Amino acid sequence: MKHTDVMKSLADARPARLDPPGGPAPLPFALTTAPTAARRTRRFRPATLIPAAGLAAAAVAAVAINTGGPAPAPGGAAPAPGGSATEAVRPPTAAQLLLTAAERSTRDTPAAGRYLIVRTESGSVLTVRSGTSTYEMTDRTAYEIWLSRTGQEATRTVSQDLGMTPLTPADDAAWRAAGQPGTVLVGKPLPTGDLGPASPVSTSGGPRQTSTLDSRDIYALGDAGVSVPDLEKLPADPAALRSALLKHFDGGGGDLPTDREQWLLSVATGLITDIPVSGPVRAAAFRLIAGLPGVRLLGTVTDQRGRQGDGFAFTAATPAGGSIERRFIIDTATGRALGEESHVLRPAGATARLKPGTLLGYTLVLAQQTTDQTPPK
Repeated sequence: MKHTDVMKSLADARPARLDPPGGPAPLPFALTTAPTAARRTRRFRPATLIPAAGLAAAAVAAVAINTGGPAPAPGGAAPAPGGSATEAVRPPTAAQLLLTAAERSTRDTPAAGRYLIVRTESGSVLTVRSGTSTYEMTDRTAYEIWLSRTGQEATRTVSQDLGMTPLTPADDAAWRAAGQPGTVLVGKPLPTGDLGPASPVSTSGGPRQTSTLDSRDIYALGDAGVSVPDLEKLPADPAALRSALLKHFDGGGGDLPTDREQWLLSVATGLITDIPVSGPVRAAAFRLIAGLPGVRLLGTVTDQRGRQGDGFAFTAATPAGGSIERRFIIDTATGRALGEESHVLRPAGATARLKPGTLLGYTLVLAQQTTDQTPPK
């Protein structure tokens, strides 16, 4: 990014050996992450989406986007066992899912409060080695960010390293066969299946840590740094929001697509997962995304905590990692995102050794609320 972004600086401090295969997930805004231990300061965009259904099943279930129909009529269902309410009747197209979420989001008006608190959990899948065994583990971190709504007070972050756990039952079996080591070797996976230069990393978690950040340029729209007050000024009309976002388009590149519509898709989806905007602005983002090409329906999906929602996805091509599918899980009863995931769609380059459908990373949106309380010290 071209601006001075405190959060990006923290993310860049993360050792390269801990990046997921194919490098960090695209980061069109700024991250909602804060430093825990040095080895966990990650530059990872909550890339998150559906673990339960494989990519093959998702592809079969995908329905072409249809933006011509009216938005579905309001109507919700009782909360699902996972704690999230979902629609009794599933939207038949991605556009209808997005328009339904937009209608719900419109009612989600922000309450008064000095701070906006955002709680998330992020996970990055790493290839590790112990002895002669090589397998996958998920590196997880919890974040609680206290954002000053006026921009006059410092932003406080609370983070906790949650440790590393085997990704699949097969990985768990490999980890147990290796003696359940508390330290594993982490390096850059090579197309041959081997690890490059590797370093020892603990699989254990750590204590909660707090830090203070400047409240300016906490987030970014494309390459432009923005504050929380800037976000609260974004328009709630989809056409006006499109124009406001495209003012920051300068050709893309780096972590961002160079195609104008794909760039807009990457930036707009950040407004429903990564960047804490008001309900009406999130509604405008949903309506904007509904009219963009490449969005497809996934149906009912489950996030990494077992919460159910409705999913949509699009594909992002990366030179270093092949085709990556970015999946989003939405609670249509509230219009809020449950999370986002990135999965390998067509392995290539650094992901060549992975199977299609392999999870690369995720972010769970656990809570977002306003408060007049004082941030933790």
